[in-house]
Amino acid sequence: MNGGSIGNSEIVLRLLIITLCLLLLLGLLKRLLSKKLPERDEKHIAKMVQCDHCQIYIPHTTAIKHAKRYYCCEEHKESASNNPP
Repeated sequence: MNGGSIGNSEIVLRLLIITLCLLLLLGLLKRLLSKKLPERDEKHIAKMVQCDHCQIYIPHTTAIKHAKRYYCCEEHKESASNNPP
């Protein structure tokens, strides 16, 4: 077994090291892929309303309300006031 040949114990040792490395790699991949997304905080989700003029959605807190309708800016509110439905 001299002269460059590998013994059975060396083959087993190499297979064991390769198997352990693969298991470690699979464990790391599983951990990275299974990370959970952060929980959504329902308190901080803004209610959205639609501008009656341009139809875009804007947060309720920043919308301009006029005559039971919502607008994204003063210009659209004025446009609606000048051209009633």
